[in-house]
Amino acid sequence: MQKSDQLNLILQGIKEGDQIGGPFKLAKIFTESLKINNGFNEKDLRKRYLDWWKEDAFDTGPTYASVFNKIEKGIDPKVAVKKVHEEFGYNTAGCGPVHRATPLAGMFNVSTNQLISLSKQEAKITHYDDDAGNGSAIVILLCRYLLEGKSFYDAENLVCNDKDLKDSWIKLQNAELKPDGYIYNVIFSALHFIKQDKTLKDAIKFSGKANYCSIIFSVIKKCMTNNSHEWM
Repeated sequence: MQKSDQLNLILQGIKEGDQIGGPFKLAKIFTESLKINNGFNEKDLRKRYLDWWKEDAFDTGPTYASVFNKIEKGIDPKVAVKKVHEEFGYNTAGCGPVHRATPLAGMFNVSTNQLISLSKQEAKITHYDDDAGNGSAIVILLCRYLLEGKSFYDAENLVCNDKDLKDSWIKLQNAELKPDGYIYNVIFSALHFIKQDKTLKDAIKFSGKANYCSIIFSVIKKCMTNNSHEWM
């Protein structure tokens, strides 16, 4: 599979699971930045996110909106992220970063051992809470292993035993089947529907207007289609 095919596969998964459109648009912006820079470029990506915010942004989620509202007013980006975290009662462990950043898994000139740190770095553009970046890293790494041709079982096993994600994996195992936006609940719910062999329609119905777990469900399922032995 060519690089563009891998990226398109992920974008297709996001689009099919996204019932509103904001996450898909952000994922497209991220993909454009990855292609132009031949990898992750935080400065370029932040500028592209800000440009969209100034133009016709929609369905960004409250954390993204609040951060870029401050940046637009001239506040330093990192200060803006921290201020929003404080204003939100130290509650910025949302799923926005993982919704938009999964194309990183399909950018194969970014090595697998870089994915965790870059996932965290990307998440910090808007979400100060470490859980947002760690959760994003779990999904991105899982998708990368699936795109490499590993079975779902093997991919999940590699992620859960990664030394940099072990604590985050424990949080994921203690999460709940809920349609809210807390990153670990979102991933837990998406994986639950995958393991129960549910359909995208089931995931969308569960997600409802919140539009959270269906996107993760769909993009992981798309990556699984890269395998001829999904559950072996």
